This record gives sequence, structure tokens and C-alpha cells, in this order.
Amino acid sequence: MLSKVSLIIPHKDSLKQLNSLLDLMKEWTIYPDEILIVDSSKEKLNISKELLKFFDENKISLQLIHGEKLFPGKARNLAILAATNLIVAFLDVSTVPSSRWLETSLAILKDEDIEGVWGMTEYQANTFTEKLIRASTYGSLPIRTLPGSIFHKNIFHRCGLFIESVRAGEDGDWVSRLELHRVLMGYPTEKLSYIGLSGISYLSVIKKWHRNYLSSAILPSMKAHKDFYFYAIAFFLVAIAFNWNWIMSNWDPESIFYIPNVTKISIGSISMTYFIYRGLIVPIKKGIKYKFLFPINFIPILLLSLILDLDKSFAFAQAKFREWRK
Repeated sequence: MLSKVSLIIPHKDSLKQLNSLLDLMKEWTIYPDEILIVDSSKEKLNISKELLKFFDENKISLQLIHGEKLFPGKARNLAILAATNLIVAFLDVSTVPSSRWLETSLAILKDEDIEGVWGMTEYQANTFTEKLIRASTYGSLPIRTLPGSIFHKNIFHRCGLFIESVRAGEDGDWVSRLELHRVLMGYPTEKLSYIGLSGISYLSVIKKWHRNYLSSAILPSMKAHKDFYFYAIAFFLVAIAFNWNWIMSNWDPESIFYIPNVTKISIGSISMTYFIYRGLIVPIKKGIKYKFLFPINFIPILLLSLILDLDKSFAFAQAKFREWRK
């Protein structure tokens, strides 16, 4: 069964995953009548003949849009402008929907007050390394994502298109504009699976973290200056702690304001608060089970989280330095 939906899939150098995603469409309960693949690969895109035959037999229009060095926002914008239907849906090659994803989301979209339906994505992890990375980043609970979402196309007239000049974060920026315009969104009954953690390494996720936050730091929705202020305030509090006894009691041990070992107490308190929050509270809030955290897995999770937080802070500081140099 066909539905008047334009499905948009950005793609770059992931032909195997793309063909796998398209092949899964054979199991869908409803097909979009138009698929727009925006490709910026180094080599020419080659969809399997079997899939092309399937699209042709089911009267599914397949548009291939080529472009060089396209960031995700630019790729999506090209497809949105080329889409012929009044409803658009988004996927990416690493986000795999269930067979009833499109059918159930379209049913929710029929509500007259709803202008779109979010995608809800679960991050899949199989190996121990993948599970540690997931626990330190996305968590195991479903996350609201642009991939898997469907919208009435006129929503882009209200909220604008995606920012085209950044490598990452453009989806979060656009979502913030939806919230600013108070766009009413629905939530799906079917979840999607993100398979992009397969085979990932610690080094690759650290590099990705830095690249993405450095690129997206310029976006208004990131509010990087708040992070900068946070670290500045934290530094100020630590400086006060270092000098408390001098400021309040002029290093007089007899003064009621004199605190023995104030430096050790201050640094220890701040560190312990961070360790508990980042190593235990955040993973638990994101759905990581106690039996995975204990007895010792929370330690590598904490260390990786600390590295990623420092990585993010360095990316923001680097972006701020670039602004100062302009």
C-alpha cells in the first residue's frame, strides 16, 4: 500500500547500510510513494538492481540527488525543496525503523492539531565496548530524534529550513525553533533502532565528540557561552576555596572562620559530586541497569564520561578562541 509521503535519506559513503535499509522496506506495511536520497559520496551511488525492480513494481518514485561535500542540513534542505508530497519523513542509514513505523506515525499525524510525529530511537549495543560507550553517552532509553520523524511540509515555512554550514547539531537547532514556535508534536508507538555504534572504538567516539561540538558550538541552540560561564564560575569557586582562610581569617587558626584543610575538602567535595553524578546518576537516568554498573563497570564509564566532558569543554573553548581571533 502506498502513501503520499516523501521519505528523505541523506547518504555519504555508506552504500552497504543504505541498501540494507532500503531492502527492509519490503517488510513495511505502508510504503512512501517517493524516496529522495541525497548523496555526497566520493563514488557514484549504486542501488542494487533488485531494489530498483522492487521500487518500480510498487510504483515508488526514487530520486537521487547528488552534491559534493554536503553537510546534513544542506542535504535535507535539497530534498525538502525537491519533495512533491505535503508530508515528509526522515531516516538515516544507521536508524532502522520497524515494519509498522510509517503506518502508525501517519495514523497519529491524522490528528488535526498535530503537525508532526517524532522519531524515538533506541541505541543498540552488543559488545562490552559498545555498551560502555552507550552508557557514557546516549543511554539505553529511547531518545527523541529527527530520523524517524514525519511532518507536514508547511512546517518548514513557519520554522525555516536546516542550517547548512555545520557538520552536526543542525537538527537540535531546528528542533529548538519548533519549540519556540510552540509546534504541537505527537509521539510514536513504534521505536527505531540505531545501529551506528556497531564496531565503534573509544578513540573514534572521542574524535566524533570533538568534531561535532566544535562544529555546532556556533549554533544559538547550543548556548556554548553557558558552558563557558559554568566552568568560569567553577574556577572562581575553587579559587575562593583555595584562599578562604586568607580572605576570612588572614590565616589565623584561632579565627572562627578558619577551616583546616579547606583546599582538600573543597576539591574533594567537587570531585566526589561530579563522580557520583556522572558515573552513577546520569547513566541510571538514561536507563542503564544497576547490574551493568556494578560492581566495577561504573569506573570505566566515569573515566570515559570525564574524557568526553573535557573533550566537549575543549571544543567549546576552541570555538570561543576562534571567535576572539575574528
